[in-house]
Amino acid sequence: MKYFLLLIPVLYFNLGSNAQKKSTEYPVADSMKVTGLLTEINIQTIHPRKENKAGIRVDDVTLFLEADKKEREIGFEFPETATVLAAGIDVETGKDELEWHYNWQLNQDYRLMLQTATDSAGNFKLYSAYVWFTKENKWKLIGTVKVNGTWGTIKSAAAYEVSNAAFSYQRSQAWMQRTNGSWKNLLTNSLPNPVLAPMSNIDSTQQAATEEQIIQQFIKENKTDAVQKHEDVYYKIITQGSGKKVNVTDTVTVHYKGYLFSDGTVFDQTREKPATFPLNRLIKGWQIVVPLLNVGGKIKIVIPSGLAYSIRTRSPKIPPNSILVFEVEVLEAK
Repeated sequence: MKYFLLLIPVLYFNLGSNAQKKSTEYPVADSMKVTGLLTEINIQTIHPRKENKAGIRVDDVTLFLEADKKEREIGFEFPETATVLAAGIDVETGKDELEWHYNWQLNQDYRLMLQTATDSAGNFKLYSAYVWFTKENKWKLIGTVKVNGTWGTIKSAAAYEVSNAAFSYQRSQAWMQRTNGSWKNLLTNSLPNPVLAPMSNIDSTQQAATEEQIIQQFIKENKTDAVQKHEDVYYKIITQGSGKKVNVTDTVTVHYKGYLFSDGTVFDQTREKPATFPLNRLIKGWQIVVPLLNVGGKIKIVIPSGLAYSIRTRSPKIPPNSILVFEVEVLEAK
């Protein structure tokens, strides 16, 4: 695992005697094609009897650390018209906010990230909120929401706070990510780009148990015929195939259809022409069960999110923590 590069100058924020909202806007040009905002903050002092917040905002959503009297939490606010598509373990859902009651500490670094995925045809955008924990070397998904009536890249971004005279924090890094994966440093130009560790999920064990229960319930209610299990992937072999045995090291040519286990929404499929992939570069669920076939075989696969895309905001049609279904026909394996 790689860590973020942290050796950067810090900016200090101290406001007046009355609690107030403040945003430090970052310039976002359409040509930048921004899809994400990442920052690291360290809160040093708070007012014990007043609201204290510090975080980030993109478009109409905000992600922040909050201390309000004796309670501390990490919050993700969004428009009331948004639909919650995913939430992390123990995250509470309200009409315009997700809340995770977490006793974050003063004088510790916390990395906050907002990422988006957009669908122009469907005229909607997904916003996902994450927090990084250095000690565990893992991410926490706070949640993902869908906002209809808007699409495209991020239009506005800012540092965001609600603070008072007793409140102080430092922001040691701030970055925008573009559609091509490159980064723009918002505080200084003298530092190398951050290296994001893989989207390993701090809730992975609990999430896997939850999804196992969901799949078992579908089986019990005859909502899926993929009832055989191999290394946590459920499957049904429709046709074994009479060609050579498929190996995980093969490059396979396939016809496939992928859809969400929850509601059958199709997110990808081949049509007239098949697709060709090195099998060992695909998601783990494919690598586990496609080698059960011979060339010419067909299989239905139900893949828990931990063996698919986990908490990544990979596509507007695949929310984080999605159980996926694939129907695969292997035409060739080399």
